[in-house]
Amino acid sequence: MLFMAYCGVAIEVGNYGGGYHYYDLSDETLVLFRKMCYVATVLYCPMALLVKIALLSIIIRIFSPYKNRILFIYVFLGALCIYYIIAEIVKIRMCDPVPAYWKQDDPNASCLDQRAALIADSVISVVSDLLILILPLPLTWSLQMSRNKKLRVIGMLSAGGLATAFSIYRLILVLRDGSSPDMTIVFTCVIMSGNAEGGVGLICACLPSLNIIITKMRNHSYKSRYYEQHASSVQLSRVRGNTNKGISQSEPENNGLTSDESHLISYAGAVERSHMGPRGGIHKTVDVEQTIEMVDGTESEPRRSNL
Repeated sequence: MLFMAYCGVAIEVGNYGGGYHYYDLSDETLVLFRKMCYVATVLYCPMALLVKIALLSIIIRIFSPYKNRILFIYVFLGALCIYYIIAEIVKIRMCDPVPAYWKQDDPNASCLDQRAALIADSVISVVSDLLILILPLPLTWSLQMSRNKKLRVIGMLSAGGLATAFSIYRLILVLRDGSSPDMTIVFTCVIMSGNAEGGVGLICACLPSLNIIITKMRNHSYKSRYYEQHASSVQLSRVRGNTNKGISQSEPENNGLTSDESHLISYAGAVERSHMGPRGGIHKTVDVEQTIEMVDGTESEPRRSNL
């Protein structure tokens, strides 16, 4: 919802002079433009925080058995929450009084340095996105699976780090043009880069669940084709007078969720094991011996059974 609201604000910024030079716009249009910029500034912090929480929670859920390594992610996540809460309060009170942010005609008003706030946001975004990109590398490489599967899992879990490119672009933009008076162009680019960063992060956060849906649909389609072909073969055998009553029925193999990569992705998507097909693991046959003591004190012969 926050991302959709941020996208809506980006559209409104374009309707109120975004992308035009400030000297080509009227004072009324500039006031409306600054109002939209204020709304975008306030929405950015909770949107960015929730996207990063979604990406980091996938890594935490997959590698939860590695307590010592996951502890660092929890500490990092807590630091992000503290920063974005403080940054949100600062941005809400960027000017005192608040309407001075877009009116800019009150001689008694005082405003904080917006360029410094944008630089801080950009630096935190670059650092956090780089960590999201790098964190799955050592965690996944320690798993017992083939190199190709490791690379596929790393690629999926690190996809959220692609937002780093937009964070770096925004940081360069703010450092280079943050003091420019032509903020109708500069701030529009800042909003669009934040829009791209949030969109890429949300898409990457949905990849594990999307993989589960695609795998289930593929397995369902495969089973449907199998049973249709099997039913048609049974009908054909009856027409030909086939008297063979022993028709072998075998279930199609569940190829979708038995690999290590699929198990990791399914675990990230919170899929129950009961819906993941046959269980894996180690199976062992155990001999159980039972001795029954009768009332008269005699013992019956021991019985053995295999479990």
